[in-house]
Amino acid sequence: MALMKGSQIPKDAVVLDENEATGYIWDVVSKWDSWTETWALRYGPIILGAINSISGIMINSHYRWRFKLGSYGHFSSGVPIVVMPGMLTIVFHKHIIGTDMLLMKSDVCPICYELRSTALQMSLGLLYPMILAPTSALMLANRYSTFRVPHLFEGPKVMFGFLKKHTKPFTGTLGYIALIQLAASAFITYSEMKNTLSIRHKMLEMEKEFEREKKQKY
Repeated sequence: MALMKGSQIPKDAVVLDENEATGYIWDVVSKWDSWTETWALRYGPIILGAINSISGIMINSHYRWRFKLGSYGHFSSGVPIVVMPGMLTIVFHKHIIGTDMLLMKSDVCPICYELRSTALQMSLGLLYPMILAPTSALMLANRYSTFRVPHLFEGPKVMFGFLKKHTKPFTGTLGYIALIQLAASAFITYSEMKNTLSIRHKMLEMEKEFEREKKQKY
């Protein structure tokens, strides 16, 4: 059964609401015979989530090393900075990008999907860890007295200068992380679009073949 928008529904079609259509189309993707035609839709979000988790590990490790934290607060900083970005990337990318493509929810241009995917990837894999990692490291360093950090009453200018000093050696690595995320996001999203078009085309062909067989019977 091929999915169609409301304005394109034939008289004898089965009408599904959005939740039912979402469940149906992802079930089709998971059971599709050809792996090459669905790999990006199936595993693309997982790949992007893994990249963001690795990014979180690198960013968190840098600030933990700079502030000599050792094993202090390793789990408490690792979960929000490493685990959460990966999981949220998988969930949001699959829902905002993959489901939107498969359901044809909006006539979004390919470049718009690329930009949306890149914004999601960079927000969860770079911006979010770069806010949380230094904040977490500062709090832990102050709590366990592993490194002399400025107090809040010294003002935001002093705090910003302190963080800038400890971030500067890491800027080159951050640039590479950003490039990898951009490239991975663009490639996966492009591949998802190809997968979606391939599935849509084959489902329409199957629907046409079914209609021809039905007409021949009657």
